[in-house]
Amino acid sequence: MKKKNLLIFILLISLFGCESKIDGFFYISNGSRDQSEILLRLIIDNDTIFEKNVKYSNIAPDLQYIENRNLTKGKHKIIFEVVHTNLKQIENLVFDKDTWVFLSYEYKKPADSLKRAELNKSFGGVKDSTNLILYDGQKPSLTFHVMENEPKHQ
Repeated sequence: MKKKNLLIFILLISLFGCESKIDGFFYISNGSRDQSEILLRLIIDNDTIFEKNVKYSNIAPDLQYIENRNLTKGKHKIIFEVVHTNLKQIENLVFDKDTWVFLSYEYKKPADSLKRAELNKSFGGVKDSTNLILYDGQKPSLTFHVMENEPKHQ
């Protein structure tokens, strides 16, 4: 009976010991000049790995806030959110090799009346798709950009 238990124990160790690990690299940025600091949270599989005030940087790519995690191969639930708001992005990502994930917060406030007058003068009062965001701003948003090859910086 002891040999059978030992055999089962060895089998379980070999099954769980062979679990493949890969790296997930998470680059977190605040792309909003109009909200220069924002509290962002990153959760992987119900485990908060990042919760900090993220400052705007005029540098691209913004490499101020980087988290990397050793993950098992397979599907992971990634939640990126603005703390104390309803703004949340949830993705189920499959990690089968090292993966780079760029997470970004964006917001642009609408132009005030002085700025609108200045823009009207510059654009002749015409709103089109190229300058509409300058007048109306952009709602707060979160984006994911996933790369399965290491980004090359030149």
